[in-house]
Amino acid sequence: LTADLPQDEREVLRWLGEPVRVVIIPASIFLTNKKGFPALSRRHQTLFVQLMRLSPRVIVSGRADCHEEGLGAHVAYLRFLLSKRPALTSQERFESPYYDYLQAPLQPLQDNLESQTYETFEKDPVKYKQYEAAIAAALRERHASATAAAPAVVMVVGAGRGPLVEAALAASAATATPVRVFAVEKNPNAVVTLQVDAQRCAEPSAQACSWRGRRVCAPEPISGRNHRASSSR
Repeated sequence: LTADLPQDEREVLRWLGEPVRVVIIPASIFLTNKKGFPALSRRHQTLFVQLMRLSPRVIVSGRADCHEEGLGAHVAYLRFLLSKRPALTSQERFESPYYDYLQAPLQPLQDNLESQTYETFEKDPVKYKQYEAAIAAALRERHASATAAAPAVVMVVGAGRGPLVEAALAASAATATPVRVFAVEKNPNAVVTLQVDAQRCAEPSAQACSWRGRRVCAPEPISGRNHRASSSR
């Protein structure tokens, strides 16, 4: 760390996406508080706590005579900062084992994914919020042509356990656009979950379909500008 941090917060936050393994903090950037002990500025405190989420090693560099207690005073202060960190949220605890970790690619067409794998996918709220926003934008473009008699058709290809189906239905409600959702899935175990969820819907606007291979026959003819397909893969 240096005494001067970039003014652009995006430049600072970019480091949180890097594989940081060591943080070197020179004793010279520490300030002195009212009690005569070393302390960091507010911005340095915030950045230090954020970097500690990456579990790096911390090195305090400088002369041992910079304080009457030596560099130990600086280390004690950093430990004090860490003790004040808020506890990890359930989302952060779930994500932490996946940081900077290469995973074997999944083969959903070859293998039937396990329920635990679907659960891992569904822990990503940003992904499904963006899907919902994209579907809503597409529905708004077709709001004039979609009616209860001729609803917009959304095919979720590779629906898994149904989070994209829920996103499509939420987009329909947000835009007041009638839709007919087809959840297409090859995993027979996931299809059962989709069928149960479809039966629980108050309105018969969602239907689960199973298929094998790379071709699927729609349960009913789909054509025209009211057709939209989305994939969860």
